[in-house]
Amino acid sequence: MADVLPKLDIKYWQAVADFKLHHLESYPDKSIALGIYEGMARTEEDIHLLKVMREKCQTMIAFGSCSCFGGIPGMANFSDIEECYDVKFRENKTVTGGEVPTENLPPIADVVKPNNMFVDFEIYLPGCPPTSKLILTALTALFEGKPIELPPHTVCHYCNREKKETPIEKVLRPYQGIADPDRCLLEQGYICVGSATWGLCEGQCVNKGATCRGCFGPPPPIMQDHGANSISMLGSYAPMDPKDLVDQVKDPLGTFWRFDYPTSHLGQIRIKREEAKKK
Repeated sequence: MADVLPKLDIKYWQAVADFKLHHLESYPDKSIALGIYEGMARTEEDIHLLKVMREKCQTMIAFGSCSCFGGIPGMANFSDIEECYDVKFRENKTVTGGEVPTENLPPIADVVKPNNMFVDFEIYLPGCPPTSKLILTALTALFEGKPIELPPHTVCHYCNREKKETPIEKVLRPYQGIADPDRCLLEQGYICVGSATWGLCEGQCVNKGATCRGCFGPPPPIMQDHGANSISMLGSYAPMDPKDLVDQVKDPLGTFWRFDYPTSHLGQIRIKREEAKKK
């Protein structure tokens, strides 16, 4: 980063330098070469900033899985906004008074929408977080004026574990038993969604003994329903009674849509339902 920063003429970076929003708003449209937006846009201020950046920047990058898909905060869409307020403020035992704060704070949107529902992006760099290699690859290509070429493989492509295509007899939780370090974790009964996940991580978790949880989202085209693909994958490996399978998967939402629920088919239904309430 120390080598990269001198090459940049930074126009706006809230967390690092004392830029104000009006500074960004004052630039001519498309006068900034590149904008990098990290995180999902939940407040009205977030959404405004995202739209202003789109107006001022020639190229926009969605940086990280929250920016690409809604991320873990997107699972809040499984509850309505009042239920979220109850958990965070009204019924939170660590909060005094139980009131939802509003003074000097921007309003919170009723639902988490993927950022690309507000603006278009030219480049998506998913990951929670994106790896240093991925960041270097992208920035190097941009500096050199070349297209960013990212391999389309899934995590399984990079996994060193032996695969025998054996069916799953029982779904195990991560803390159950001791996994064979040389065999496919999914074939041992541990839910690993590597076959449905973009392998820009190059299999870092699975090759260290942890199951893939899907933080890079689906492979290109990345706006597929990652969770549905993961469930389909599990069904092909677990030829058991559907009721037994449902009983053994304890957290379907967190297991299959942990990082990209707002972009899923179910997530889009939720978003449209909230939009319909305002009409």
